[in-house]
Amino acid sequence: MMYKVIERKDPRNPEGQGKYYGLIVNMSNIGIDELATRISATCTVTRHDCLAVLSALQEQIIYALKEGRRVHLGDIGSFRVVANGTGSATPETYDTSFMQKLHVRFTPNTKLKSAMSLTKKDFTLERVDFAEEEEEDTEASDTTGQEDTGN
Repeated sequence: MMYKVIERKDPRNPEGQGKYYGLIVNMSNIGIDELATRISATCTVTRHDCLAVLSALQEQIIYALKEGRRVHLGDIGSFRVVANGTGSATPETYDTSFMQKLHVRFTPNTKLKSAMSLTKKDFTLERVDFAEEEEEDTEASDTTGQEDTGN
């Protein structure tokens, strides 16, 4: 994994000295096509079969969330819908107009949390300088058709 160091200022004190933090740099995206290729390379299922299943999985996750269900994906984690908005003075006066936005929340499972643990560290972290990162972002942009924002 690559990371860069960025300065973040305290919004309550914009004139003050900021602090420096590590930010993981996502160099590119991986889509269902590449996932299907990777999966088919590790088992007897064809790439097309994997692609069909992954595509159906995407659809079913969306349908289940629209039904108000929580979706558990084994050792990966779960998705659920949460609402943001304002409150009412009494339960009787509350209606859906108080909800301003719905968000999908992902909660990683223990196995995924463990895999990303800095104490186990089954991966390496490599610092990227700003100039080097811009060069790699351009390469990632050329191959994926979109620029990486580092988010």
